[in-house]
Amino acid sequence: MGGTAIEGPLRVVYELEVIKGAGPIPSPHYETDEFYAVTGFAPTIDEAARNAVEAMIDYLVNSRDLSRADAYALASMAGDLKISEVVDVPNMLVAMRISKDVLGN
Repeated sequence: MGGTAIEGPLRVVYELEVIKGAGPIPSPHYETDEFYAVTGFAPTIDEAARNAVEAMIDYLVNSRDLSRADAYALASMAGDLKISEVVDVPNMLVAMRISKDVLGN
């Protein structure tokens, strides 16, 4: 017994902030007190991971004033990829997060 699709009662509290002029993002971004994260969706895990890495690079370039090469290096060294969803075929979801300590927050 694996516990697939077990549902449980949850209470979620979240806050949305609209940043005018920030432009569109291809997939959701989120943050906690500890890290900043982006997500990537695709039909395969490999493509979803690639999309998450690209989203993190874009975030670092646009918000941290890094070159694409420096953002790629930082994401490669400090980024943490997590498989978030594989059961909603064909929509695989991978998240990439970076510690706020690394980002200097």
